Amino acid sequence: MSSIEKLELVRITGPLEQLSHAIIACLDSKVFHMENASRIMAGSDENAASLVQSNPYAEPLKRLLSLDLRNVPLQSDEKIDAAEFTPEIINAELDRITSSLQEKQDTLVKNKELLAECETALVHLSHLQNSEEDLGKLLHCNHVVCRFGKLPEENLEKLDFYSSQSFVFTKYDSTGAYAWGFYFSTPDQIASVDSIMRGLLFEEFRIPDFVHGTPTEAMNDLQKTVADKKQEIETQEKELSEIYSSEAEKLGKMYRFLKYQNEVFKLRGQCAVLRGKFFCLMGYIPTAEKENFGKCVEKVPKLTIGYEEPWSDSKMQPPVKLKNGWFSKPFAMFTEMYGLPSYNGFNPTTLLAITYTLLFGIMFGDLGQGLLMSAIGFFLAKKKDMPLGSIIGRIGLSSAFFGLLYGSVFGFEDLLDPMYEKMGISFLPLHAMENTNVFIFGAIGIGAVIILLSIVINVIIRLKQKNFAEAIFGNNGIFGFIFFAALLGIVIGVLTGKSVISAPYIIFLVVLPLLAMFFREPLGAIVARKPIEFTSVGDFIASNFFECFEFLLGYATNTLSFIRVGGFVFSHAGLMSVVMLLAETTGKAASPIVVILGNLFVMGLEGLIVGIQVLRLEFYEIFSRCYDGDGKPFTPIAVSFDDDSDAVSEQTI
Repeated sequence: MSSIEKLELVRITGPLEQLSHAIIACLDSKVFHMENASRIMAGSDENAASLVQSNPYAEPLKRLLSLDLRNVPLQSDEKIDAAEFTPEIINAELDRITSSLQEKQDTLVKNKELLAECETALVHLSHLQNSEEDLGKLLHCNHVVCRFGKLPEENLEKLDFYSSQSFVFTKYDSTGAYAWGFYFSTPDQIASVDSIMRGLLFEEFRIPDFVHGTPTEAMNDLQKTVADKKQEIETQEKELSEIYSSEAEKLGKMYRFLKYQNEVFKLRGQCAVLRGKFFCLMGYIPTAEKENFGKCVEKVPKLTIGYEEPWSDSKMQPPVKLKNGWFSKPFAMFTEMYGLPSYNGFNPTTLLAITYTLLFGIMFGDLGQGLLMSAIGFFLAKKKDMPLGSIIGRIGLSSAFFGLLYGSVFGFEDLLDPMYEKMGISFLPLHAMENTNVFIFGAIGIGAVIILLSIVINVIIRLKQKNFAEAIFGNNGIFGFIFFAALLGIVIGVLTGKSVISAPYIIFLVVLPLLAMFFREPLGAIVARKPIEFTSVGDFIASNFFECFEFLLGYATNTLSFIRVGGFVFSHAGLMSVVMLLAETTGKAASPIVVILGNLFVMGLEGLIVGIQVLRLEFYEIFSRCYDGDGKPFTPIAVSFDDDSDAVSEQTI
């Protein structure tokens, strides 16, 4: 069964000098969900104030993270002795390491920049191989300015329109789409010429100043330079790698120490300071972990630890830790997707797990595909630790069970017929296309039962919350249940020819509940012994009339929404019949391949669609009636040693 883990509110007080030790003890317990005590106590206790502090670990950590830590062991269970490091010791070590790295890194950066420039120049110069011009002289003329680059081939003809301008374009190469070359002009005219060429979509590529000689000679020199620089870069990277390797262990220790202490300092900001001498930490722990938590925290001297009920402080909303059984545990991801319940609310995971598994199996019933899906799901859960894999494993078994009832094995609809004949079970298998009414009305019936169950759960929850207006008079309350059940009774009577309609039935089970829902606000106020509030009779009648009309539409649409359950049974049977038809038309040799590929396609496509549609039914037709996902998660504080993580833990501070 699913429930919500019982929690206790913890208050830890002690001398301010023991604050970091207290936080470290809470971190070591791995079960402490911290609340911001400074914000909670502000205003209610004039002696409480926020902690003003300067973090001595932030700057050394920033320096350390500027280094290349890719091959440094950041994750480790090794305990770092606090006496081994101080911010001053770490800064000194970083000075030593960075000084040995800096010169090599600066040279490496310059060589990489030069290499990139040379490689780019080689690409550009390849378009000038037909030229015998001395590039050094060409690019450094005193009285003529030249630009090298490309422009669209189609714009070459447009240059004729500018023949009166003081520039010349010389083409050296063409790639079909672009023409490569130089244009020349005088220094006093180059600005206007540049504007013209930009209008013709000319793209300039700067040839480095160190390029000399003909393009062929320059390319030979650049190729030699590229080869030399690559060799230099390889040597420098190896030298840097050796420095990092020799310092890796120390860098890893310093990183873990700094990260841990830095996050402890962040958590210090959530405590309240009392009279400038004492601190107060507040948070929640699971009641089941109270003894273990106490053992961790009691190691710190001079602390006072108090345990209270979760709702002891009205300013605090207790977090929620779901407690689920083996079967329903993987489905908690769907509950969390919708939103966690409040601490004193209802954990719907078991209801979701049962109904999701049941509905998926009905909509995707195939013995062979279900067993294969289940095997894949449990494999993913075991080898890849995927919660979704555990869900697939469970719903696959449900699919296999209903496939057994439908007589479908990898799309072969008559494979199990002989077995049921021998067993003497005449009503099985339930072939979809031969029992359309059974599946349509059965789907609606399942939907009606689930909606009634949701209303019952909502009534129980609202009564616990003392929300009598919704529990008794709401559309998902007691009178809503009576009204909806009475309407179902009328529909069933009409379909079966056994009418239940009578004057008392209509008056007491239809009209009276409808009037109760219409007057739910004043009636709820009377039951709760609160004053009745409404603006005017006209507004009251109009708003409640339309709300009751909306309730009626909701009952109808929500129930009919479950027709999709039966619809997907027909869809699955139809898709598999298409696969079998294709297999027959391809001949005996290719038929097995078509059957295998067709089954895989249907499993992937329809399995995904059915999974989404069932989740939609859960959220819109069930959760919307009986569940409010307004809780916050229970997230124990913990330090993450990911080098890109700036969060103290899963918990949002």
